Amino acid sequence: MSDLPIAFRNVARYVSDVEKALPLYEALGFKRVRAFPGFAILEASGGARLVLHEWEGINPPITSTALGFTMLNNDVARARQHVEQAGWRLLRAPDEEDEGFFFIYADPDGNTINLVGER
Repeated sequence: MSDLPIAFRNVARYVSDVEKALPLYEALGFKRVRAFPGFAILEASGGARLVLHEWEGINPPITSTALGFTMLNNDVARARQHVEQAGWRLLRAPDEEDEGFFFIYADPDGNTINLVGER
């Protein structure tokens, strides 16, 4: 039992338009729990929750937390095609000098996700 007076609740992402952002996050496997104008609660298969919250005037976004996703079976082409078809845009591909192997993508508000694989 923990002595902490708090417990993890969710990760929040601030976006300019929740309705436009929802399909991008649903393409990553998040399921819609509840959605209201300007606000949505999503849940991953493991139970972690992501909250999308509209916030006007964020440019650039006020957060820089990336959500990390493993490319299953190290199928890089399929993983990249999937997120790009959903509307994610590539910000950075791995360089040969990189320690890890990951691609960084952004939603229309600049919030990032990392697709992580093995060399």
